[in-house]
Formats: sequence, structure tokens, C-alpha cells
Amino acid sequence: MSTNKKALMHAHTAYMVTQFNIDNIKILQDLGYTVDVACCWKDEDSALSPEAMKERRKKLDDLGCRVIEQASMRKIFNIGELRKAYLELKKEVEANQYQIVHTQSPIGGVICRLACRRARMMYGTKVVYAAHGFHFFKGAPLKNWLVYYNVEKYCSKFTDLLITINKEDYDNARKFNAKQVAYIPGAGVDTHKFVASEDGRARVRKELGIDDDTIVLLSVGELIHRKNHGEVLRALKIMKDNGTLLTPDSDERVQPKYKIKYLIAGRGKIQKELEESIKHLGLQDYVQLLGFRRDVADVFAASDIYVFPSHQEGLPVALMEAMSVGMPVVCSKIRGNIDLIQDGEGGYLFDAKDAKTLVAALNKALVDNEDKRHEMGQINVETMKEFDKEKVNEIMRGIYDSLTHI
Repeated sequence: MSTNKKALMHAHTAYMVTQFNIDNIKILQDLGYTVDVACCWKDEDSALSPEAMKERRKKLDDLGCRVIEQASMRKIFNIGELRKAYLELKKEVEANQYQIVHTQSPIGGVICRLACRRARMMYGTKVVYAAHGFHFFKGAPLKNWLVYYNVEKYCSKFTDLLITINKEDYDNARKFNAKQVAYIPGAGVDTHKFVASEDGRARVRKELGIDDDTIVLLSVGELIHRKNHGEVLRALKIMKDNGTLLTPDSDERVQPKYKIKYLIAGRGKIQKELEESIKHLGLQDYVQLLGFRRDVADVFAASDIYVFPSHQEGLPVALMEAMSVGMPVVCSKIRGNIDLIQDGEGGYLFDAKDAKTLVAALNKALVDNEDKRHEMGQINVETMKEFDKEKVNEIMRGIYDSLTHI
């Protein structure tokens, strides 16, 4: 097989490249491509700790990838940085004459596709754009449709293959001008990744001071407003005030009370804000921020119900990972989530902008006994078999292999 084929894997942050594309890099290498990686490595808002960032960089080094450090493409109004990133990419793409450029994310995808226009005409570079979730969707603000829809439609004419990961985005993308549009079931989930240690549940609960009678709710993810952790706090405040949650001075004879603990694992820029909200709402006894955890499998094992309140997603990996280990879920009724969960089967759905509907969903989940939760969890395990990374990798291998025919 030829060894002079070149591909570029591009994203606006190192997190995006290493979280979603390590397998894609390996597939391209197996197909005979030398793979470069272009991204901004100095991302102040990264969901990864500095130590984890170093580990991700080493992983790319071990794969033999040349890393091209880019200007930031996080902020749409930072014209200077965006122009710098555009010129850097344009220079690299034209100098290296890549056969394939794979890009993703709304801002990064726009900059990269514009930077590849001449290379497509001069060298036949094939541009793949993976949309991990369009910023226009059912229920999105009108401005999102006016701005992002039209920008994506315009840039689609510089796109050889547009990949979508949920059904709503696929239907919208088919109205665009990309040479080809494909649906794949997400970035792929390693359904065997999270294997808890033998004493994982007991160890984590002991570490956190949680007894066996407590029902543990868990969210895992970046601490940013889009993930909507604040809505769960507001729902718990309602439940505390109406007597649903057990407190030290509760009278259990009045009505059923639930002894719960809500754990949030992850790091991000609104950590202080969440800490202040927990204190302001008087939820110190019910909520605990865990920060970045390396033992996520054991944290899953220590928990009973997975809560995913996000406002906006493409096809959420965090939710899929929780489903893959057999957790019942309570999640927002949004694009992506509804591709995974049917209300009342693998979990319960709620309106991401209405804490009262979240309270109702949480109450349903809390009423369920252990057998019912296990049954729901097993439904989710079966669902995730269709989203397993091995299936997704085979699809991606076929996509890369067929690009020369587009």
C-alpha cells in the first residue's frame, strides 16, 4: 500500500481531537495515510486536567502524528484569532497537499473548509466535515437558524462528505449542498470500557460518606452552562422544599421520603458558580462536586440513576457511556437524547427548561424499585450495542476508503 498518502485531522481544541478521533486516526493510518493533527492545544476552558492533556499529547506522539498547534477558534467574535487560524490552516493544507482533511465543530469546521477551498480545486483534497450537533435545532433560538443554518448551508458547498450523528441533523443536512451526506451512530462507544473494580461501589461510597440506603444520582461531564447542571439543583431545591427529600428532621410518617445524593463528576469554568448555587439553595447535604475522576467506572458502579440535563447535544457520549454500563437515566428531551431513550423504557424524559418536569421525572425514577432500575438499565445495554465503537469504526473505514470515488 502507498505510504505517501497524507491526511489531516482537525478540530478547534485538542480535547475534540483526542476525545472523538483517536480511532479515526488509527483507521486512516491502517489505510496507508500519514496523519497530521491540527488544533489549539492551549485551551483554557478544556474539560481535561493538565495531566490528562499531557497524556493525550503523548498518545498522539506515540501514534506518530505531527501536531500542528493552531490559534484558538473558540470565540466567534475574535476575528484576529480566527483569521490567524485560517491562514495557518490554509498554508499547511496547500503545502502538504492532503488527500483527506477531516474537520469538526461549528467554528472550526467553517474555518477549515474555507481554508481548504484552493486545495480542493488544485490537489483534489477531499474534505470531511463531522457535525457533532448543529447549533440550529428544534427549539433553538431564531438567531441560531438565521446565522448558523445559513453559514452551514454556505460552507456545505466546500464539503465532500458531511457526517451527521443524529436523525434531526441528518434530515437538515440533506437540504444542503455537500457532495454526500451520511449518518453514523455517533463517535462510537466502547461498551467494554467501564469495568468497575470488585469493590468499586463500596469503596467510592465509603470515600464519599454515602451509606447503602442512599439513592445516588450521577452526572458526568464538563461544568459549562450548556450541560445545565443548575436545572438539577433547582429541581432538588423544589423537592427539598416540598418534603420529597429526607432531611435529618423529616417525619417519615407524613409521606414517602427519599434519601438521595447527587454527584457531579467533571471540571469546567462554572465550578465556582455551581458551588455558590449549592450553598445558596441549601443543598450542601444533597450535592457533591467530585471534580475530575480517573475511576469513573467505580463512580458509575456507586450510583443508581444517571441524570443528563443538557440543553443541547449532537449524540452525547457521556449519556451513551452511562447506558452502556446499565444505568437507568433521567435526561432532557432534546435532539440526540431522543435518539437513545424512549420515555418510560430506558429512562424518563423532561423539558430542559422546566425544573418542574425534571422533578416529575426524578420522582418516577425514585419510585422505581431496584428491579425496575435494573430492567431499564438492561434495555440501555441492548440499545448501546448498535452504537458500539467497533460498528462505527467499520462505517468510518468504509467512508474513508470510498472518498476517492466522490
